[in-house]
Amino acid sequence: MSVGIFKAYMTNHPPSSEYSSHDPLDGISFRALFDAAFEAMLLVDAAGRIVLANYAAQSVFEYSLDELHGREIEMLLPERYREHHRQYRKIYLVEPCKRFMGNACELTLLKRSGQELGVRVSLNPITVESQVFILVTVHALDRRRQAELALQASEERLRLIQQAAGAGIFDIDCMNDRVYCDERMCALLGNKAGEIMVLEKFFGLIHPDDRAKCRAIFDETIDLPAHGRCRGEFRISQPPEHTECWIAILGQAQFESGKAKRIVGIARDITERKLLEQTLQQQRNETEALFSQQVAIITASAIAHEINSPLTAISAYSEVAQHALGVTPIDCDRAKEALDGCVQQAQQAGEKLYELIGFLQSREVRTEALSLNRVVEDALLQVNSDGYGAFHLVLDLMPDLPPVKANKIQIQRVLVNLIRNAVEAMREANTVSSEIAITVKTLLGENMAIVTIKDNGPGIDQHTISRIFDPFFTTKPTGFGVGLSISRALIEANGGQLWIDPDFRQGARFYFTLPYAS
Repeated sequence: MSVGIFKAYMTNHPPSSEYSSHDPLDGISFRALFDAAFEAMLLVDAAGRIVLANYAAQSVFEYSLDELHGREIEMLLPERYREHHRQYRKIYLVEPCKRFMGNACELTLLKRSGQELGVRVSLNPITVESQVFILVTVHALDRRRQAELALQASEERLRLIQQAAGAGIFDIDCMNDRVYCDERMCALLGNKAGEIMVLEKFFGLIHPDDRAKCRAIFDETIDLPAHGRCRGEFRISQPPEHTECWIAILGQAQFESGKAKRIVGIARDITERKLLEQTLQQQRNETEALFSQQVAIITASAIAHEINSPLTAISAYSEVAQHALGVTPIDCDRAKEALDGCVQQAQQAGEKLYELIGFLQSREVRTEALSLNRVVEDALLQVNSDGYGAFHLVLDLMPDLPPVKANKIQIQRVLVNLIRNAVEAMREANTVSSEIAITVKTLLGENMAIVTIKDNGPGIDQHTISRIFDPFFTTKPTGFGVGLSISRALIEANGGQLWIDPDFRQGARFYFTLPYAS
């Protein structure tokens, strides 16, 4: 087929007399010229089927020649235009001529990926042995125009996404300490639309309790080894009434010559979610306090029930002994019998009490090989979900840490209790820059892991330290004084130890150990 077309081409375009018989084009096939063309070209028969497609067309439309051959030309048009084009093709074949399709208007063709291309199409009829073929040449629009259209489409998609998510966009110029915000971001900050602010003013809009946390996020983002990821949640104090608003940010820093050039990201208003979390947390705290109170009441009732009878008997025997010792002469036999009864009942009360404690502790602790690093991360997630995440975290987890042998729920409970105690202490003391550092590593010289939890709160006085693990000892107005004593018991039940550093003065520092699984 290509040879016949080439013959027709040479018949309609004979070589000029100025060329010699050694013309360098002599003998080059139509297919070679066809494939060498810069523009995308398709050869279509009278039925609208694709016969040939040059390399440029295969590249533009992302189809191979085998995939295009024999297919209807309308496959390259968006569905909405196909039927109209079929009618246009029938009319064109009645009187084919060289012309631009659609009077040189911009048309839309479809790539294999579904991307639409703005193009101009020229048509050129070729007759081979009474058969009419159409040479379709696709002229891409000006690259700048295509880029503008692509940019417009991208901006429209971004606008729709922003609108659906209620997100604002910020762009921090790290070189000049300027913050550029779109209209939505300005609304979140309580600023005028289009206002460009200095970085310090941006930090000034952060709630005082969250300002240090926000600065820490910024410092970490512009740190090259941290890969420039920006993520966090904090409160905005919106002027002029200083209305409190929670926002969540997500962004990425761009670096140049090892220094942060800019940070681009989005922000969403999460105030409603935070209020709901606070309500749920308050309900959980009330439920947990009520549960702890009920457990204490039930336990105390069980103990009272078990030792009430022996105590009543001891009281009765004591009255008998007292009466025997108060008469003259002293009734020694009766007094001895009464005192023997007191001893017997006291021993019985002790035995019942130990039986009750043994029953409460009779459940076997189920342990398994655990990733202690993962348990720490899960505990931090729970702390955040419980509304205790308002602190700067310094996390130092030992990579490739061997698994420990422990009960996951119990260890996670201990971690949550220690972190919550630290957060509550720092809140009570109004610590400006609350920080908790958690370290996990191997205990030197032992087949055990050691976890350190340190805060920068007010610290603990020596008197409190001496009693801090005693049951029912508490410094909290609404506390029961069982959290740390239970935590120590849980760690010991898992083969480890829990203690506090009595000499640490820059806050509080707790340690606990757990044995490795092997």
